[in-house]
Amino acid sequence: MAEETKQPQQLQLLETERQLLCARFSPDGTHLLAGGMDAKLHRWREAEMVVEKKEKTKDGEKITQEKKIEWQQLPPMTGHHAWVSTLGIHPKAKKVFTGDSWGQLRCADFEGEKPKTHWQIDNAHDGWMRQLAANDTHLATVGRDRFVRLWSHEGKRIAEWRGPDEIFAVTFQPDGKRVVFGDLKGVVRVWNFSENKIDREFVLKDFYKLSRLQDVGGLTRLMFLDGGKTLLAVGCAPTDGGTMQGIPTLDWLDYTTGKSRHRFQHGVENDGFITDAAWHPDGFLLCATSGVTANGKTLMVRPGEDKPFYEHTKIVNIHAVALHPDHRRFILTSTNRTSNGNGRRLDKEGNYVGNHSPVHVFELPA
Repeated sequence: MAEETKQPQQLQLLETERQLLCARFSPDGTHLLAGGMDAKLHRWREAEMVVEKKEKTKDGEKITQEKKIEWQQLPPMTGHHAWVSTLGIHPKAKKVFTGDSWGQLRCADFEGEKPKTHWQIDNAHDGWMRQLAANDTHLATVGRDRFVRLWSHEGKRIAEWRGPDEIFAVTFQPDGKRVVFGDLKGVVRVWNFSENKIDREFVLKDFYKLSRLQDVGGLTRLMFLDGGKTLLAVGCAPTDGGTMQGIPTLDWLDYTTGKSRHRFQHGVENDGFITDAAWHPDGFLLCATSGVTANGKTLMVRPGEDKPFYEHTKIVNIHAVALHPDHRRFILTSTNRTSNGNGRRLDKEGNYVGNHSPVHVFELPA
């Protein structure tokens, strides 16, 4: 950013009826897609609006028109039967891949009033699909069943490998020849899917803790930077089980050796996870956190630095951050501040009111 003292400005607040778990912009920047706990894929379309501005002058009132970009909601897409926990967008076609907590994998168009569904696989995983990744030729999915699976864009299963623990994070090597994934205990493996073997593995000790006879995992994302020279591990360093606590953590790893180049930790135990992160081409990470109770931070972090150069704490329990292709706008999906964590808060009519996710649209300073 040109001036670090300037703050991102909120442009719009998008209201939803339920909580959202994941969100991404389409590659052309025209659509925003988000997976919800209501088993729906929520959609917004970029639209140009003309806004009238009235200004008092000595001769009366002056009216001017100003063009403004806003996000307009489209009908949500149905077909899943459980939380839409992960999504990936085709890099070239206007298609979206989605996975849910019952293990269903789907492919559909995302434009228009009634987008076409191309295919769905109800048992792509046995239980929760934790994450998926899409590149030009393949999909990779991981889940609670300990499987990593490779698929064609047409929904054909090509290869699979099963590990000893639940798998949480997955990404493709930049050349597309291998899948890299991380599990509950912080073990990262490099899968050569053409030969169906693990080329190598390394352990991220900070991202796992055995607490009160409970395995507590902290890894949420894996990302390649520097053209594949650096693998970034995203999540938290767990400190306690039960009501999970941990310190938001990033680890820049030399991909060749698996050794840490720089470890970033910021906050206290109840700040919890860095749930999502996006790389900005100006050379910093845009990160979102969620912790207990009603904690959340938006951080901007440069590689090699120990403190964020930007920190915002007024938006809580952020599940997703997405950077628009223009690299100016970004969104955060949070949790409403009057959230019902224990199920006891009722409205005036005695009904339990579910939580929802406000979507905050921001713009970075020029």
